[in-house]
Amino acid sequence: MAETGLIFITSLIEEALSKTTSFAARPVFSPALQELFANLAQLLTPIQAVAVGAEEMQESDPALRLWLQKLNDAVYDAVDLLDECGYHVLLMEVETPSLKRKRDQVHTSFSPSNVDSFSMEMAEKFKMINESLAEIRKEVDFINLIIQFRKQKLATARPCSEMVYLLDSSEVVGREDDVSKIVNLLNEQRSQCPISGISIVGVAGVGKTTVARLVYMKAEEEKLYDVVAWVCVSEDFNGQRILGEMLEYFETSIVNPNTIDALLQDLAKELEDRTFLLVLDDVRDKDLNNWIVFCSSLSKIVKTSGNSIVLTTRSEHAASVTEKLPMCRYGLQRLSDDECWMIIKKVVLSSFAKKLIPSDPIGLSIAKQCGGLPLIATAIGGTLSSHIEADEWLAITKNEEWKLEYRNEVLSALKRSFFNCLPSHLKKCFSYCSIFPKCSEIRKDDLIQLWMAGGLIHQQSNESQMPMPMESIGHLYFNELLSNSLFQEVKRDTFGNIESCKMHDLVHDLALFVSKGETFIWEIGSKINSNFRNLRVQNDGEVLPAIPRGVHSLFLEGDVCISMESDLKSLRSLKIVGAKTEVLPASLENLQQLKYLEISGSKITALPASFSKLYMLQTLKVIRCNHLQKLPDDTSKLDSLRHLYFDNERLMPKGIGHLTSLITLPLFFVGKEKGFRIEELGCLNQLRGKLKIVNLNCVRSKSEATRARLSEKTELDDIPEACLGSLTSMKELGMGPFCSALEEFPGLTSIDRLHASLEVLKLYGWPKLKSLPYQLQYLTSLKKLHIQKFGVEAFPKWFGDLSSLASLRINQCFELKSIPEKSIGTCAQMD
Repeated sequence: MAETGLIFITSLIEEALSKTTSFAARPVFSPALQELFANLAQLLTPIQAVAVGAEEMQESDPALRLWLQKLNDAVYDAVDLLDECGYHVLLMEVETPSLKRKRDQVHTSFSPSNVDSFSMEMAEKFKMINESLAEIRKEVDFINLIIQFRKQKLATARPCSEMVYLLDSSEVVGREDDVSKIVNLLNEQRSQCPISGISIVGVAGVGKTTVARLVYMKAEEEKLYDVVAWVCVSEDFNGQRILGEMLEYFETSIVNPNTIDALLQDLAKELEDRTFLLVLDDVRDKDLNNWIVFCSSLSKIVKTSGNSIVLTTRSEHAASVTEKLPMCRYGLQRLSDDECWMIIKKVVLSSFAKKLIPSDPIGLSIAKQCGGLPLIATAIGGTLSSHIEADEWLAITKNEEWKLEYRNEVLSALKRSFFNCLPSHLKKCFSYCSIFPKCSEIRKDDLIQLWMAGGLIHQQSNESQMPMPMESIGHLYFNELLSNSLFQEVKRDTFGNIESCKMHDLVHDLALFVSKGETFIWEIGSKINSNFRNLRVQNDGEVLPAIPRGVHSLFLEGDVCISMESDLKSLRSLKIVGAKTEVLPASLENLQQLKYLEISGSKITALPASFSKLYMLQTLKVIRCNHLQKLPDDTSKLDSLRHLYFDNERLMPKGIGHLTSLITLPLFFVGKEKGFRIEELGCLNQLRGKLKIVNLNCVRSKSEATRARLSEKTELDDIPEACLGSLTSMKELGMGPFCSALEEFPGLTSIDRLHASLEVLKLYGWPKLKSLPYQLQYLTSLKKLHIQKFGVEAFPKWFGDLSSLASLRINQCFELKSIPEKSIGTCAQMD
C-alpha cells in the first residue's frame, strides 16, 4: 500500500456540489460569481462519476492515485472558498441593520460596493480553481480507461463461489465446538419448516467463512442433504445470480439463464424430491426486500421439508434482517491467545517442518497482538516463518524493521477484511477516527459533531421526504461502523442509547494506516506536511512549527505553543485540552470557518472578542474551565449553534433563547434577571436528549414557568427528577406520559420532599402500571388526585390514609376493579 495512505474524494465532491447549488441562486453574490459557481458544478459532476471508480482501484495503478491527489487538492481548495462565501452570507445576515428582514432579502441592505468587492475577490480565486479542475477534467476519459482495464483484469480472476476448496479440519484451530453446535442447530430446525437456517455473525477476520466451509464439508461428507451449494454474495445480493449459481450444483442444463422464472422452473424440477443446504457467504446487503423476495421465490418451489440456509455476515443489522424469516443467529467469538499461538506455530511449521519454535511465553506475547483473530495470527505467522532459529524470535519482535513488516502485513489483511467493504462516505468517517488517541473513550455525540464540522455527513437526495437532520444521519453512519465491528466496548445510558465506544488497538492502527495522507500525530522534530487535514498534538511546552492553511481539525492536548506564522483560516474543528495558558494564542482568533470548538480542563480566563463572530459554529463545549469567568455577551448571536455544553452557572450565555437552532443543552441555570429566566427555553423546541434545569426556585410564577413550553419539547429523553428537589413550595405537579418500557414507578425521592406543599397531582399515560406509586402515601397535603390511562387493578390500603384528599378523578383506567370504601369516604368530590 502507498505510504501516503488512501484518498476518499467522493464525499468531498458531494459537499462541494451541495454548496455550489445553494450559492448559485443567491442574489447576495454578483452574477459573475454565480456563473462561476455553476461552472464549478458542471466540472465536478462528470468528474464525480469517474472518481468513484478511481477510489476503488487507486491501489492498483499509480496513475489513478496521482489523478486523485490532484483532484483532492483542488476540491479541498474549492470547499474552503465555498465555506468562506458561506461565512460572508452569515456575517451580513447577523450584522446588517436590516436584521428583521427575511434572509433571502438581506442583500438589499448592503451597498453595491461591499457586495461587488467581495464577489470580485472570490471570482478571481474561483477562476483559478475552475482552471485546475478543467485540466483534471481533460484526463477523465484516460482515467476511465485505466479503471475499466483494471476491473476487467479483476473480473478474469476465479469467482469466489468457485473457491470452496477442501479443508483439513485438523488444521483448523478452536472451531470444533462451533461446527458441532451449528450442525446440531440445523438438524433441530429442519423438521419445523420447509426452509430454515442460521446466520453466522462475527467481526471480520474471526473465521466465519472457515466455519461455514467446515459445516459445508460435514454436511457433504455425512450426506445430511441431497445437495449442498455455496454462493459468495458480497456486495451484490442478486437473487437471480444466487439461484443460477445454486442450479450449477445440479447435473442439469440451464434452458434460459436470463430470466428468474426459467431458473425457478429448473430448480423446482431438481428439488422435487431432494433436500438442500445453501451457504451464502459474506452477506452485506441490508435490504429486507431483496432477502424476502429471494426466500419467497425459493419457498414456492420447495416441495419437501428439511432444507437449510447458512449465511455468514459481519453485520448485526444484516443478521437481524434475515431473522424476519425462520433463521437463528450464531455469534462466532474471537479465539484465545493460546489458540492464536497454535495458528502461528502451524503456519511457521508449514514452511519449515524441522523449525524450532520458541517457548510459549515468547509465543503468547506475540499472539496477544492478534486480538483473537485467526486472520491476524496467520499473517503474523507468515512474517515470522522467514526466520529460521527460535532464538531469533524474541530479538526480532523488538526489531523496528520486523515491526514494520509485521504491521504492513497485518494491516493489509485487516484492510481487506474490515475496510474495503465500506462505502466511500463511511471510509472517510472511519479514517477520521484515527485522530483520537489509541484506547481512548470516544463519545458518540462528539464524534458525530466532528464529522458534521468536517463536512463528512451529507443529506440523502430524496425530494419526496423531509430532509433528515445531520445528527440523525450521523447516528446512521455510527451504527453502520458499529455493525461492521469497527467500534467496541459500547457504553449506554439508562434508556439504552449509546453514549460512547472504543476502538480495538488493531482497528485504530488500521484507521491510522488508511488515513496516513490526511491525519498526522505530531511528534517533536517532525514536519507538518501541507497535505495534512487533521492534526493532533500532545505535548507540554513545545512550540509547534507553522501549521499550513489546509488543516481542518486541530486537537491540542497539553500546554502547546502555536507558531505565529500558522494559517488556520480553514480550521473547522478545534479541541483544546489541558492548556495552562490564560489567553488563547492570537493565531486562534480569526477562525471564521470554525464549526466545532471544545475547551476543557484549561486555565483560560477569557475568550477573545472575535469569538462572537464565529457565525458558522455548530458545537461549543466549555467544561472544567474554572478560571473562565463567562462567555462573551454576544454568544446569543451565534445562530448556527446546535450543541452547547457547559458545567458552570457563570458560563451560561445571556439570552440563550435566541439560539433557536439548539438541539443539545444538557444544563440550564434559571436566574431572576432578564435573559436568564426559564422563559428563555420557550423557543428552543428542537432540544433533544437530556435537560437538567437548576435553580427552579428562581421561577417567580406559574405563568413564567408555562412560557418555558416544556410540553412542546417532545424530543427530550429526560428531565432529571433532581430538578424537582428545590421546589419545596410547589403546589401542583403533572407527570406523564411515561415510557412504555418502564415496569415500575421510578424512585422519585424528590416527591417525598413535597409532602408539606403539594396539593394537586396529575398522573397520566402508563397502561403497564398495575398499582399506584408508593411515594403517594407521603403526600399528606394532597387535596386533588387525577389518574388517567393507567393499568391500575386495585388501590393499596394506605390510600385511605390520605386524609387531606378531597377530590379523586379517574379516567380510562379500564383494569380498575374496585376502590376501598375508606378511600371514597375521604373524598368530597369523585368522578
